[in-house]
Amino acid sequence: MRAFSQLRVLELAGSPAGAYAGKLYADYGAQVLRVEPPGGDLLRSAGEPWQGMGSLFAYLNTSKRATIIDLSESRGVGDFQTLLDSADVVLESSAPEPLDPVTREMERPRLVKAYISPFGLTGPYSAYRSNELTDEALGGHLYLNGEPHREPLQRPGLHACYQAGAHAFAGTLAALLARDRSGCGQTVEVTHFEGLASLHQYTTVMYTQADFVLRRVGNAQGGHSHPVGIYACKDGYVHLAMPITSMIEPFLRAAGLDEVAADPRFADDFVRGQHKKEFDRAIQPWLLEHTAAEIVELGQSVRSPIGPVPSMLEVIDDPHLAARDFWRNLGEGGSGVRLPRGPFLIQDHPSRLRMAPTLGDDSNREIERFVGGAAANAESAEGSGSHRKTPVGRDGAGALDGIRVLDLTRVWAGPLAARMLADLGADVIKVEASWARGGDEIPEAARASHLFPEDDPGDEPFNREVSYNKLNRNKRALTLELNTAKGKELFEALVRRADIVIENFSPRVMAKLGLGWERLHELNERLIYVAMPGFGSSGPYRDWLAFGPLIEAASGLSQQMGYQDSGPYRSGLAFPDPVTSLHAVGATLLALADRESDRLGRGRWVEVPMFESMACFNGEEMIAAQLRGQAAPRLGNRHSDRAPQGCYACAGEDQWLAISVTSDEEWQSLCGAAGLAPELFDLGLSARWERHDEIDAALASWCSSRRADELMELLQSRGVIAGTVSDARRLVEDPHLEEGDFWVESDHRSVGLRRYPGLPIRFSATPASYRRGAPCLGEHNREVLAEILGLSDGEIDALEAEGVLAKKPPPGATYRGVVKEKEPPDSEP
Repeated sequence: MRAFSQLRVLELAGSPAGAYAGKLYADYGAQVLRVEPPGGDLLRSAGEPWQGMGSLFAYLNTSKRATIIDLSESRGVGDFQTLLDSADVVLESSAPEPLDPVTREMERPRLVKAYISPFGLTGPYSAYRSNELTDEALGGHLYLNGEPHREPLQRPGLHACYQAGAHAFAGTLAALLARDRSGCGQTVEVTHFEGLASLHQYTTVMYTQADFVLRRVGNAQGGHSHPVGIYACKDGYVHLAMPITSMIEPFLRAAGLDEVAADPRFADDFVRGQHKKEFDRAIQPWLLEHTAAEIVELGQSVRSPIGPVPSMLEVIDDPHLAARDFWRNLGEGGSGVRLPRGPFLIQDHPSRLRMAPTLGDDSNREIERFVGGAAANAESAEGSGSHRKTPVGRDGAGALDGIRVLDLTRVWAGPLAARMLADLGADVIKVEASWARGGDEIPEAARASHLFPEDDPGDEPFNREVSYNKLNRNKRALTLELNTAKGKELFEALVRRADIVIENFSPRVMAKLGLGWERLHELNERLIYVAMPGFGSSGPYRDWLAFGPLIEAASGLSQQMGYQDSGPYRSGLAFPDPVTSLHAVGATLLALADRESDRLGRGRWVEVPMFESMACFNGEEMIAAQLRGQAAPRLGNRHSDRAPQGCYACAGEDQWLAISVTSDEEWQSLCGAAGLAPELFDLGLSARWERHDEIDAALASWCSSRRADELMELLQSRGVIAGTVSDARRLVEDPHLEEGDFWVESDHRSVGLRRYPGLPIRFSATPASYRRGAPCLGEHNREVLAEILGLSDGEIDALEAEGVLAKKPPPGATYRGVVKEKEPPDSEP
């Protein structure tokens, strides 16, 4: 494969989603040329002004070059087609408008074409307009945020766009790896809607398998896990992320709250989940007597996950990020503005940020540079890949056919990343301890958790947990105890025959097992080793335990999120987990590309910290906060450049419509549709902002007796951005997702045929495959050891007799995957 630095990526100016995909390519060394229309991209002025551009543009376009091409003229079309002839990848995106791809009819056999849009090129919503508010509304995220008695609350920022861009980055890299095998390019399609619909941990499976609709619960986590949320303290706020008793008890004892620890209402995870308010009332007086720094220090001293809730400016000065060399100072004249260096680290492949490009008048020079560099690279790349030892794959196989992955991950972020690799065709072997999924004795209160089909744990609850089965599709399962000599020996033998090892333990675990990068690289020089720690393998927070909501708060997002009259809020789902998953998949594929272009075929060490991944999704606001000298105010669902924007209650229980007006023309269309008072029709943006409360009241009255889906259709037909706020039921039954075959049915020995979200990356030539449902515990012990290591039936029988292999958890394993009297390995979500 051509070296990553030799890849030529053509990005047509479009949405932040396409720009984020191009940024990941550019910051890690690919040659990215941005094609803008006459007058330049409208995004150039978005955000706080800095160095002749807006802060949003400055963040999303680091390390790129830019040129102007008028595609309405024949000369411009000719120049563009010349660029296409030299490109490896072309990125086309659009939002809030639907995408009409320029390259749809332009055939280039080796070109990988990416189309990124809110709803795709076909389907009931393909002509709809959408922005980040309505993306998150339809995608089921907005419904989970905020108080149950108030309107759902948006997550600030452009995360809906960025996740689509990260999906596109991973998808196009997979297509390039497939091209290396077949010689042919293909089209990759990603939508904001499918991406967000896929990034739920429990929401959809709780509904499809337990008929339960997960709802927003304020500053806590939906379901039984508690405490996982933001709490007031003496000098501000602190985030407690202690979902299991083994994390809570040490903190309560250290804080002198023995009576709380002994209270039977808080005796185990499920019972405590039924008494959340009582637990909060019991600990709140103590929290209000202590500062955030004191509480964090105490919690981390006993390895209870507790973290700060800083502002975006405080994140800029975070000592851990400074120690990790996370910031890059860009700009002329010593502007002192710091930008994130990137969401992941790859051995021998640093990110090198440059200032976003200004637009010059010499378009020909950039075209010649792009075309000339591609020609030179073609000559220098000849002969690369001759070291290849992996199978070339079958016709119609997935992009990662022939790649073997050893998956050591737990909880959410790691399993999702490994499942995406499996959906792309990799052979993913889930290596887990026999007790990792929990035991066969489940408290009666667990039935109320809605984590089991029909709320029935059954005789094998360790095989029936709904989220586990969603996150481990397409994998084979092998039980090994890595802290035993025989288990370690078998794992090392598998490492010699693997391409990738992926884990999300805290940094101390693999080294403690004697299975750190140095040892694994010694066993297999071609190995890609992917670590997904909470805070990274160095720095003052290295050994902090991390959960997604805690990371969200630490990244500065929680301080921005909230109602206009409230303090900071957490999201209803732990968004840093899937954000880290997406970056981990992209980083893994980039490392594979490096290995395939390396004449010696050397592997790479990869690190994807959750903290740094999430910080990169806040990058544009980090720049803006530095420029304005203060963090952005909490606006609830409003937006400084749009009005009205909000969520409005509709007919039915807890049914809502999100509306976002982005122009005077849209406002007049909305006024006409809603029958608003004639004197409101001619209000400009500033006047609408001043009268936002009055307008909200009028829209609320109009919506209250009407169905949300009917209003969405009406307003979209008139060019107004609007979307239903989907709960789990609405999301699973959505007609656009249904028509697009987004949902996948997988069979399972213990739970039967069930519906799960598919991979939200559509490939024209190497589509995702859904070969098997999630494995039962130890289901493939014999198959894996015989096929890969050549063990005989007798040898495997002996391992079973010795207890090295198992298909049931050992006595003493609890429902949370902990063996009594045994400390479990630390893992990040």
